[in-house]
Amino acid sequence: SHFLSYGAARDIDDATCRQILALDGTLLPEQACGAYPVNGLLLAARRGGLEPELLDLCNSGDTAGDRNRVVGYAAFAFHPSEPASHA
Repeated sequence: SHFLSYGAARDIDDATCRQILALDGTLLPEQACGAYPVNGLLLAARRGGLEPELLDLCNSGDTAGDRNRVVGYAAFAFHPSEPASHA
């Protein structure tokens, strides 16, 4: 998110992260910078059997102090899916 209040950014960024973790490639530019390339990544991850992992989520209000107009940041890793065990 960009230039929202701290609370609004947290709400939008939480929802955006849930979509990414669900490999839901329907992000809009209002949700994330580079939403369309991220949507392509999510499609490729889904087709490639990768699972996303949220590494961290914060915004500039957490790091720089001003909470009136913040920018959100998130980091993800993608891992191969674990094969189902046949016990």
